[in-house]
Amino acid sequence: MKKTKIYLKWLPFALLLLLGQLLHAQQPIDLKTAMKYAVANHASVKKAQLEIAKGNELVRESLSSGLPQVNANANFINNIEVQTSFVPAEFFGGQPGEFAQVQFGTKWNAGAGIQLDQMVFNKTWLLGVRASRELTDFYKLVLEKSKDQVVNEVAKLYYQIQLSRTQRGLLDANIQQIKGLLTVTRKQYENGFGKKIDVDRLQVQQSNLETQVMNLNLQIAQAEQALKFTMNMPLETSIVLTDTISEKMFDEVGVIMAQPNYTLKPDLLILKKQEQLYQLDVERWKASYFPTLSIYGAYNYLWQSNKLNELGNGNFWTDFSQVGLRVNVPIFDGFFKNSKIQTANLNLQQTNLDYGLAKLGLQLSNEAAISALKTNQNTLESIVAIRKVAEEVYRVSQSRYKEGLAPITELLDAETSLRQTQSNYITTLAQIKLAEIDILSTNGMLLRMIE
Repeated sequence: MKKTKIYLKWLPFALLLLLGQLLHAQQPIDLKTAMKYAVANHASVKKAQLEIAKGNELVRESLSSGLPQVNANANFINNIEVQTSFVPAEFFGGQPGEFAQVQFGTKWNAGAGIQLDQMVFNKTWLLGVRASRELTDFYKLVLEKSKDQVVNEVAKLYYQIQLSRTQRGLLDANIQQIKGLLTVTRKQYENGFGKKIDVDRLQVQQSNLETQVMNLNLQIAQAEQALKFTMNMPLETSIVLTDTISEKMFDEVGVIMAQPNYTLKPDLLILKKQEQLYQLDVERWKASYFPTLSIYGAYNYLWQSNKLNELGNGNFWTDFSQVGLRVNVPIFDGFFKNSKIQTANLNLQQTNLDYGLAKLGLQLSNEAAISALKTNQNTLESIVAIRKVAEEVYRVSQSRYKEGLAPITELLDAETSLRQTQSNYITTLAQIKLAEIDILSTNGMLLRMIE
């Protein structure tokens, strides 16, 4: 019995400790934190970062051909049958017009050598190095585009979840009101002043609202999993979204609406960088018509003998070395370089068209987002006025019902109208936030919010 009392004494403290641990396990996340987390952990962002690393290696690869190229070689040959050559017999005292069979060379040959080549001038190489560095900048822009797409998706998912959460809060409040009315109506019925059908109708209304809440809970849970997936966060992590649907987050939108600017949008920056790369490609192939100049040097050490056991005999070893200057002048290549130049020019023209189309698309998206924002703002003003009327109608209907002056149908109609108006208000507010996100994203400013 004493042990039981001791357990009961410490039970409240244990429950408080457990509650504290559960609350601590939930990770509070505001919108900016969610976007930062996604940018730091998303797989597409990490892949883009790896592309930058690959671009840096490509620069090293381009530079390598302009650095000294040193190669060593060695060989060991057994001439099983020495090649026979025919030479004029008169060299050896024979008759003119006759040929003698002579074998040049030895049965065993060995050698080792080292060679150095150094580029002195190659305009194609210089432009290639420049292009590879520009390509690294291109990959950096691709990284920015990946980040921009991720934060856009996270922001929209975040507010869609908060929309559902707010709607659930409204339903919970309506359920509590219905429960209160149900308690009053049940007492009236028990005392002979109410109708059984009124109790049934309120119970049906409560049941419908509770079903909607359960369905919303499932939708919210699934949306939260989608958000964590987009952030590349472990799906078992418990999160709490702290920014509410009513908070004002995007003060920059008004300025952007007055002066839209797409120069920060990664999509356009990527196309502009592609134009530079294709222009460099044109210049690089034109530069391939220029001569190239390089120097080289070599040193070789050779052994020749008919007997393998004489390999260590220094009398059979000889060496030679050379240095030189090599000039290569391209003359005709079957129009190969010209074809490459024309292809690069066509790619450049295509990219110019893509740039113009992409910019036009951004302008259209921006105007559509601004139109949606203004439309929903106008709708919100109207809904605010309608909501005030619906709240007053519900208040009066509730009072009339409690006083026995109005039927239950009038109260339920007023409650449904109020709930619909509240839902429309929250939905419209969410649409405003989503339109603001679209405006910021179109102008390349959404990503700047977390930098």
